[in-house]
Amino acid sequence: MKEFNGEKFCKDIIELRGTDSQSAFAEKLGINRSTLSLLENGKQIPTLELFNKLCTLASKSTEEYFKETTKDSLVYLMGSLDEADKVKIEEMSERIRIKEKYERLAKRSSYVGY
Repeated sequence: MKEFNGEKFCKDIIELRGTDSQSAFAEKLGINRSTLSLLENGKQIPTLELFNKLCTLASKSTEEYFKETTKDSLVYLMGSLDEADKVKIEEMSERIRIKEKYERLAKRSSYVGY
């Protein structure tokens, strides 16, 4: 799974702005200064249109801003859940693992007779 590398994006957008003020650079991009500030501080993710525009201005591939992660989506999701929900998901995941184990065992035993 790939995830957006916000840290790299923030660093690169500040570097791309250079000596321009936030107001001047935001105007070039067609966004508000406050939006640019949020982007530079990692508090907002750019729209696809703005992301593509910034990549073009920086002569960078969009792929450069995505990194491979070892987190699977369930672990990622669990970081944003309440503790009670995490417990429920863990219990459900365990039930699924047990069910899959029994299904594999049932398949093996059905091959024994052949």
